Amino acid sequence: MARSVKTWLREQNQLIKDKSIEELSSEFCFRDPLRPIRNNPEIIFSPADGVIVDCTDIKSCDDTIYGKYGDITINDLSYGMIPEGEYSVVTIFLTFYDAHIVRMPVSGIVKKTELPPVYVENRPMLDFENFIMGGKYTEIRKEIISSFAYNQRTLYSIKNPFRKDSLYLILTADYDIDTILDFSSKMCSMFQNQRLASIRYGSMATCIVPKSWNTELKCKENTHVEAGLDTLFFYE
Repeated sequence: MARSVKTWLREQNQLIKDKSIEELSSEFCFRDPLRPIRNNPEIIFSPADGVIVDCTDIKSCDDTIYGKYGDITINDLSYGMIPEGEYSVVTIFLTFYDAHIVRMPVSGIVKKTELPPVYVENRPMLDFENFIMGGKYTEIRKEIISSFAYNQRTLYSIKNPFRKDSLYLILTADYDIDTILDFSSKMCSMFQNQRLASIRYGSMATCIVPKSWNTELKCKENTHVEAGLDTLFFYE
């Protein structure tokens, strides 16, 4: 269930206290835990395990959100491949301690688009993760969020048969290209909470929900969520 970062950290410390760095880096970060396949048409589930670092409503794709690049627009993040409109955007940071399996937030037809990797200022996520792991989550500064150079980004559009517009999900890798692994073909139909992809060396999932879906946000910043278990939005 969704809980404060402080509570989640306490649980993680108990879980990993006897594990070595080798076990954490080779097994724990790459685990694929069993999750129930819950289907609820009134809910948009979290697509990823991690800490919510930003919840923003935008009136245009040129409005600023926060992510691995610091201040950035949806147009820049998606190379202009998301239609102009109003959206609710939730950014989830996948920490070293989180499972890196991404799941379907809703049922629908999925279309995958590879976005070209871009060379950016090489400001790693270590400072940001140290704030979270050190229990200083109230001191998180969004300006320190950035990315490694030449990272991979993948855009997924999800067309739900009961909604006019598509939901969008952008996965951003944190290490290099070819680190986002798909569990499906380039275009296919998938059920809510099915395994969509794995970010082997990744740390950001951006969920972009059209305002036309008439949803109500049920999460807040500095909250830890789990894919397929915790609710991001309810339909009004």
